[in-house]
Amino acid sequence: MCHVIIVQEWDPDDFHQRVAEMEAEGYVARQETYRITPEMDPETGKISHLYTIEMCKHEAELSNHPAP
Repeated sequence: MCHVIIVQEWDPDDFHQRVAEMEAEGYVARQETYRITPEMDPETGKISHLYTIEMCKHEAELSNHPAP
């Protein structure tokens, strides 16, 4: 079985940094779940992008690396 977390960030650099950190901890990115969603602030009309991906770590690996 797989433990899944969702990584979401507004800043692309922060997003890629978090994904890299999770991969270093043994998580694998589920490429098919990668999304960039545009969001508009209704007051200013400014568009921002939300970066999202699911990361999976198998149960056997979780027991070897307890959560902080």
